[in-house]
Amino acid sequence: MSTAAPRCTVIGLVGLLALAGVASATPLTDPNDPRVFQGATVGTFANLYYGSDTPATRQQVITNGLLDDGIFDTTGFVQSTLLPTAWANANTATGFSHDLTGVGGYDYTTPGLSTFAAANAIDNHWIQSSGVVGDTVFDFGRAVTSAAVFPVIDHGPLPQEAIESTVYLSNDLVNWTQASVLRVFLEGFQANLGIQWDGFTYVVGTNNGNSFRYASIIHGGPGALINDGDDEINGVLGFNGIPTPGTAAALGLGLLGAGRRRRA
Repeated sequence: MSTAAPRCTVIGLVGLLALAGVASATPLTDPNDPRVFQGATVGTFANLYYGSDTPATRQQVITNGLLDDGIFDTTGFVQSTLLPTAWANANTATGFSHDLTGVGGYDYTTPGLSTFAAANAIDNHWIQSSGVVGDTVFDFGRAVTSAAVFPVIDHGPLPQEAIESTVYLSNDLVNWTQASVLRVFLEGFQANLGIQWDGFTYVVGTNNGNSFRYASIIHGGPGALINDGDDEINGVLGFNGIPTPGTAAALGLGLLGAGRRRRA
């Protein structure tokens, strides 16, 4: 089993634009944007993905189109299936977040559904992944070039709990490469911005655009804001192609431009 570089690399997705009948993405354009999303600023991501929070690295975040002030629309994507590994078969670390109205908080109940039932839909049910690459494996059933990961926040501190995992990609379940982060949707996937457990939905792929079939998620690791021994993963969706101007609708990448700040 092989893994990649010690820190996440980032591929810029610059210029996602509105098509007829498709709302545009809303990438941040100001490296000094003063807004705070789930406790994170532009500098938070500059430090995570570029190693420091400086004017130059904040500009890299903007130039690469890394941050999107919008809501990820889950319609039309390939739902992944959690593979029955030895870890998954034995795992009981599941739960579900209570609030579906936007007036609750981070309250949750454990255990929840079975590991496989909780992991195989994008909703309010979640699993906690292993810390070993190859244990928690999502299968897209075919080759894809991008995957969207849906974390769940079960408590503070923020923003650390909003991304507390690292993703690895493979075509053969033997050779694994650390995923590159393509874009972070700062409003998550829930249209109701009062739902606080909805973390940053983030899109990953390979740094050369190659396809993959499997994604393995571990808690902590070099792509995480924190490693406190667990994470909460709602599920993973796949799709083909890196979205570029003129391809968003064809790829099924629904992007609802929100332009709003999630309430803390």
